[in-house]
Amino acid sequence: MPVKLDETDKQILDLLQENGRMPNNELAKRIGLTTTPTLERVKRLEREGVIRGYTAWIDKESIGKGLTVFCSIKLSVHQLGKMEEFSKHIHSIPEILACYNITGEYDYLLHVVVKDTGEYERFLRTSLTRIPGVERIHTGIVLSVTKEQSKITVMKDGK
Repeated sequence: MPVKLDETDKQILDLLQENGRMPNNELAKRIGLTTTPTLERVKRLEREGVIRGYTAWIDKESIGKGLTVFCSIKLSVHQLGKMEEFSKHIHSIPEILACYNITGEYDYLLHVVVKDTGEYERFLRTSLTRIPGVERIHTGIVLSVTKEQSKITVMKDGK
């Protein structure tokens, strides 16, 4: 169930998505409150699970992880126990940044980041193909990135 957010909460979320390291006094100044009520609002948003954490965006190529791949996975059996087992395997594989249960021809979409095609081949052979119940894997290699962001629009019409 969605959390009830007022306009000030939405402003806080927009600003923290742009800069999660923004000091509380700067945040307070930008939203027009003093520091104590601003901090209380941020803590409430964290407590309610609206703000799940803070992270740094890493340039993948600068750390030798320049290949992004999307894998569509089809399971051979669609029983709850098998899907939970698949999920446990996925959580244990660090190259998988995200896993989405989807509709359509495939059951899951994986966002994978590795060094290069050689490392992806090793990842396929030693990780994905060894998960019980995987019937088919379709690989899409990212050639270039047109848009990539983590910010979710909270304010309507930029307000």
